[in-house]
Amino acid sequence: MNTLIHEPIKKHCEHSHDHSHEHSHNHSHNIDFSKNKKALLLSFIVTFVIMIVEVIYGYLTNSLALISDALHMITHAFALIISYFAIILAKKKDDFKTYGYYRAEIIAAFINAILIAIFTLFIIYEAIEKLLNPSEIDISTMLIVASFGTLANIISALLLMKADTDNLNIKSSIIHMLSDLLSSVAIIVGGIIIYYTNFYFIDTILALMIALVIAKWSFNLFKQSLDILLEGSFIEINKIKEFILSKHSSIKDIHDIHIHSISQDYHILTAHMMIDDLNNFQDIIKVLSHSLKHEFNIHHITIQPILNS
Repeated sequence: MNTLIHEPIKKHCEHSHDHSHEHSHNHSHNIDFSKNKKALLLSFIVTFVIMIVEVIYGYLTNSLALISDALHMITHAFALIISYFAIILAKKKDDFKTYGYYRAEIIAAFINAILIAIFTLFIIYEAIEKLLNPSEIDISTMLIVASFGTLANIISALLLMKADTDNLNIKSSIIHMLSDLLSSVAIIVGGIIIYYTNFYFIDTILALMIALVIAKWSFNLFKQSLDILLEGSFIEINKIKEFILSKHSSIKDIHDIHIHSISQDYHILTAHMMIDDLNNFQDIIKVLSHSLKHEFNIHHITIQPILNS
């Protein structure tokens, strides 16, 4: 970890902000961009092809559950391709953007969450319409298409699990793919029941259930991405304060603590620290840099020392 050491202040009687500080950072984050890009692109291709098939045959078979699953895949395909380009942007350098374009992935996740919510409302509307006006469904074709959808979801999930599963977009894509898989399985089970009972309303109920799964997923993604965009702390400040105070006997107080995330795996901490002896400051920073990275995945810290007098 690179550490830049500036001349610390000798005394501090008032709470000013013009004194020097310790700045420690690590920008690499060990992110395997190429692996993520490959997984996202392959998953997108598989998802997009099956999505088109489900849209066509959902319309031809008159299955709302199949169409809702296709819409689920549309939002997922959109998320995958946006995430793909977001990773490309994250590598881009810009002298005016000191943290780079890491936020591009978070913005992609935020937009995707909103679009998913819109599609969910459409599914609910169509489900209510179909409950009021039920119609016959081509169950045999529906089951065949749903089976292909299940296979595609399994392939895509396996592809994504080989990527960086700690990444927000990769993680959300896996969760989304698993929910796709569950909905495809539910459609197959529902189709079998309809085949033997002719209870066509089950198709509509399945569509509503899928819509609820999509709504829950989109809300969690919306909340998590919004927290990052609003510079929210991913951990309680008091917990960090207690942790830092326990790391070195020379640390007497830590205040003005600010924690925020540039992206899901790029966390930043800044603070003012009151210490007994400025000669111990380098040792304190080394301890904190290692422990904060290990315990909370905070890679970038800026500590401003204040002499306890």
